[in-house]
Formats: sequence, C-alpha cells, structure tokens
Amino acid sequence: MTKKWWSAALIGSVAVLVTACGSGTPPAPASTPEAAPLDLSGVLLLQHSEQTGFDDVVFADPATGAVKTTLSLPGYDTSLTRFDGPATKLDLVSPDGQYATLETDDGVDVFKLNAADRRYERTGSVPAPERSMSEKTSRFRNPRFGPEGSKLYFDDDKAVYSVGYRQLGQPVKEADIVPSGSSDQHVEDWWLGPRGEVLTWRDARHAGDGLAYLADSSGAIAYAYYEEPGATYQFVTALDATTALMSAVTGSDEHGVLVRLHLDGGTPQLTKLVERSEPSIAKVAAAPDKAGVLYQTDQAEWFTSPTTPGAIARPALTQLPPAGTLSERRLVGWA
Repeated sequence: MTKKWWSAALIGSVAVLVTACGSGTPPAPASTPEAAPLDLSGVLLLQHSEQTGFDDVVFADPATGAVKTTLSLPGYDTSLTRFDGPATKLDLVSPDGQYATLETDDGVDVFKLNAADRRYERTGSVPAPERSMSEKTSRFRNPRFGPEGSKLYFDDDKAVYSVGYRQLGQPVKEADIVPSGSSDQHVEDWWLGPRGEVLTWRDARHAGDGLAYLADSSGAIAYAYYEEPGATYQFVTALDATTALMSAVTGSDEHGVLVRLHLDGGTPQLTKLVERSEPSIAKVAAAPDKAGVLYQTDQAEWFTSPTTPGAIARPALTQLPPAGTLSERRLVGWA
C-alpha cells in the first residue's frame, strides 16, 4: 500500500512539473536594434564611395559637419561642371528628399529612395529628345527638380523641358533657350523661379553697365550675373527681392571673393564680404535663412561667413572627415 502510494505521488509530481514547464511563456527573442531615422536636412554633399565606386548622397550637420545620413546613389554624374555654378539641393534631390537625379552620357536618370536599405534606386531614364533625320542628335542635361509639385526640368541646349518624376513620361517643352549674351561659361542658360516658373534670357532685365538678371513672377531677382572691367561675378542666391549674393569667377578676383550686390533703383552696388583668399573659393552655398554662407576651397577646406558687410570667414564643418580633393567630396547645396 505504501509502495503504491509513493509511486502515484511521484508520477503526479512529474506530471505537475511537465505541465508547468509546458505552459510557461517562451523567452522573448533578442531584439534587433532599429536603424537610425533618416535625417534629410543640413548641408548636402556628393561623396565618392570607395566601396561602390559611385557617389553617396551625404547630409551633414551645418554647425559641426557631423554626418547625419549617408545614402548610396548607384550612378555616375558625367558632367564635370554641373556643380560649378550656383547649385542647390534641387540640382540633386527633390524637395522631400525622396528622389534624386543624375546627368549621364545618355541623358537624365531618376532614382527613388529606398529608406529601408538607405539607398537611392534607379527608376528610369528620361528618353532622348526626338529629332528629325536632318537634325543633330542630342541628349537631355542639367536636371533640376522644381521647388514645388513633382516636375523635373532639364534642357537639350535648345529648349527647356519638364517631366513628372514620380511617373516618367514624355517630356513637355516649357520654353526655348535664349542666349544670355555673356561670354562667361558659368552663366546659366535658364533658371527656375520659386513657383517653378521657367526663366530664360528672353525676359532679361539690365541695370547699370554690368548687371543682367532674371526676375520671378513677383519681380524679385531670381538669377543674375555682373560684369565689370577685369571681373565677372556669378549668382549664388537671392538674399531678398533686390539683393543677391555673388561670387567672382573671372578676372583678378577669380574664385577669391564673395560680394553682396544690391540693386538701388537702377544702380547695382557691390559690397565685398570675403576678400581674395588663398586657397581660392571653389563652391558656395547659402543657408536656407540666407543669413550665412558656406564655401569650399579648391583644396577641399570649409569656411563659413555671415552674408552681412564686414563679415569674417571662419573654419566650418570641423567634424567632417577630411577629403584630399574636390572630386572626393563636393558641396551641392543646403537642404
């Protein structure tokens, strides 16, 4: 009797243990750390990737230069001078950062952001412009996103076209290109106003002996160049309706001086912000609030300056890893 009772008790104890173990909650799997959110603001750079051989799109903190977001861009920009002029974020990335564009040997490529993989993926190419049998073949070039809406603009040396970049279709002609009259290669053939207006030199305005400019639909300066004996200044950005930030591109101050050009009535007035520098200034971009300007020298060094007269330039982006040449890392604009 005692033996049977002991055996039953043992079997019952084992059953309880098995039941308890089987009904327990299994341990939670180890959590996978989430990727840092994409921050698509700050200073916008194109940086050569040693891993892929292509360029990465880099968003850096404008105060420190610390890299916030790096996105792979699997394509080549074949235009050596594309960002020599007054480029902005819209010359590379759409207003919301979800699309990118590059000029290629065949025309214009469009890319869409894959946020999960932190890269831009090619969605298609803008087809070459149609030509008759007697016309010289050409390609689309100089892509630029519109400041609003979903249009991508470009030209074929003869006219400006646009296409919807979210769903590529047949390009639509916007306006014929009219020569600017300037002999300087840095002068843009066309520009976009703040509401996507295509501005050409057909409607150019002039002031004084050397200022030529394009005005937007409100009459404000949208793009300009200024020529005087021995020097030419290219447009960087409009500071207000009658004031533009300019950079010397030819002459004794070539790439070595920044100026404010203010249109007082019919007279342009120039005030130097940054005197001739060594090494010389290679690329300039203005902050969104227009209160400051960032520039990159031809030795890939960084400086910043207020856009007010008497400003003092100071070293900038000190936490950005050094680059040996401009081809390794190029300033595009300010996002």
